Amino acid sequence: MVAPLRPGLVDTVVRQAGGVLVGREREITALTDALSGGARSCVVHGSTGMGKSALLSVASSIAVRSGMRPVRGLRALSGADRHTLLVVDDVERLSAEETERLARFRGAVVLAGDFDPECLDLVADAVRVPLRPVDAGVVAEMIRRRFDVEASPELTALCLDHCGGAPGVLSDVLDLVDPGEVSARSLRGLRLPRLLRAVRRYWQVLDGEAVAVAQALAVLGSAPLDLLCEVAGMESCDALAAFERLTDARLVLNEPMRIHSPALSHAIWHEMAPESRERLHRAAAEVMHRRSDPATAVAEHLVACPQPVGEQWVAPVLRTAARLHRAAGRPESAVRCLRAALREPMSGQVVAQVAIGMADLHLRCGIPPRADELSRCWQRLTAAGNPDGALDRLAAVVLDWQCDEDVLGVPAGDEGPPVSFRALAMAMSPLSEREVIGDSPVAAALRAFWSGQGAERVLGDLPEFAMPPLVLAGLGLLHGGSEHVLLDLAPGDRLVGAENDWLVALQMWAHRANGDHAEVFRLMHELAEHVSPARGCAALAAAAFVASCVDTGRFCEAREMLVRLGYTGTLSPAWVCTLLLRHRARMHLALGAPRAALADAERAGAAEIASVARAALTERPAPVRGGAWGKLTPHEARIVELALDGETNREIALRFNVTQRTVELHLTRVYRKAGISRRVQLSSVFGPA
Repeated sequence: MVAPLRPGLVDTVVRQAGGVLVGREREITALTDALSGGARSCVVHGSTGMGKSALLSVASSIAVRSGMRPVRGLRALSGADRHTLLVVDDVERLSAEETERLARFRGAVVLAGDFDPECLDLVADAVRVPLRPVDAGVVAEMIRRRFDVEASPELTALCLDHCGGAPGVLSDVLDLVDPGEVSARSLRGLRLPRLLRAVRRYWQVLDGEAVAVAQALAVLGSAPLDLLCEVAGMESCDALAAFERLTDARLVLNEPMRIHSPALSHAIWHEMAPESRERLHRAAAEVMHRRSDPATAVAEHLVACPQPVGEQWVAPVLRTAARLHRAAGRPESAVRCLRAALREPMSGQVVAQVAIGMADLHLRCGIPPRADELSRCWQRLTAAGNPDGALDRLAAVVLDWQCDEDVLGVPAGDEGPPVSFRALAMAMSPLSEREVIGDSPVAAALRAFWSGQGAERVLGDLPEFAMPPLVLAGLGLLHGGSEHVLLDLAPGDRLVGAENDWLVALQMWAHRANGDHAEVFRLMHELAEHVSPARGCAALAAAAFVASCVDTGRFCEAREMLVRLGYTGTLSPAWVCTLLLRHRARMHLALGAPRAALADAERAGAAEIASVARAALTERPAPVRGGAWGKLTPHEARIVELALDGETNREIALRFNVTQRTVELHLTRVYRKAGISRRVQLSSVFGPA
């Protein structure tokens, strides 16, 4: 039986198309004129994602308005009459029998598909409605309608280039990512079902050589003929013939030779078997390296290989590409190159350069280190004899990211960590002073760290790589109660990245000592915007902020900042975290949470705070509620009070005569309002009952 369509008004159909028909006014007008003028057939043709199916719905609406009955499909055509409009989508997929039946049909017909109308005899006299790629204005309008925001020219250009002007593909992309998340890397990772299905259909009708050329182009992006032939392993005449067949299928473009759009190229890449992808990427890297192509282009294929290539030339190329990416302001691309280089065989000198490059990215660009990479670098540098002092750079990474327990625990091995790591581990351990031997800047800073003497001299004569001496000497001034010196000796003009962040955190203690709490609050909020809580400078700054808040009675602000940074639970065993625990214990006491204060004080070794907390356990004051308490409804507040009293969700549900699931939903809303994720964090935000 023929399935009748249920189209509405043309404007309604256009609106329901989700923006796919934005900018298609000319095509809609051509279709309207053709159907209203009594044309026997119309052909809507264009590549995948151009909006053909949406335009068929418009044609059906026009037919209804003209007194016709639109039907879809070729089955049961015996029931069709002169008032019937036959609508057929994906004409190129019709079988020979279906094509013959369509040719015998004498009524009005609207066809749509991805094909060349010149090659289809049954529509020789049809009115043709080509769907061409949309322009930047249409892309910007689609984004505005979808998200109610104005798209920047950069975002518009990126989306237009990626989708090849296909509004259907752009609509699929916008279904998966928000405008703020769109980047070249995020677009490459998208798997669009529309295009994946199209690729599978193409592979069913194309020969093996055409598929091989398309896959090689999907890996290369764009390429001259000689490079394409070498990567695909084909003669030039065979590759050209296969490329012509791909051109006829509207899959590729010429000058330069490339897939029709990046989105379609990525779909072809995703449809390839992993072994085929790796083989083509290896071949592309080897050929491009032999041709002396740019290092960044070669590195793109080396990074894409999941397994090591195993050649000596690979690591130097990746190191060079990382330098170029770093200079161009692409640290994420640079660190991917260096991580790929660590898998490859290389000389000790190259290992040192890779390790120094990675340390620079961790310290200057805020990219989190990985414990396994630090361990691998340590092992290879130790075996090579620590060329160029690269281990000192890795030691600085451990010092900077000491709040990351995985990083703090490495490197480890049968031989033990190198001297630089042992020195920093000793500095971060809250034990008694011990003798430090040596004349290096790090050794002098360690002596200042333990004794508090000589710190000014260390800060006044910082080496070019100032990270470890600056931190250790600054902490030595904090030990000795000489924080004010930091403001006078601040060498901030030449410090960048982690060095500047640590200096700001140290200066916050100096501002607190001077009573300038407003400056402490300002610096803390600035740091919290860009510094990871896994870094030691964040914990040191948070400790100064909490101390200032307790000094000025702004306890709730301190608690909210700790929630924001994730410092509400157990902290890593880092020295700066011990300082934070001490002042967090003071905050808990002020907020009426002596049990939490006692736990923090005992772990920090603060005996005087612990004794006050034990005394307060027998006389519990009224709790001080934070700003999040005012966001709770009365019912949510009662549930939180019962939870803080130790009642389970089941007991609370029985008390209110509701289901346990209802209580869980109320608590979930409380977590969202308070910025937490677990029940055990309620006491850190709202205090005990």
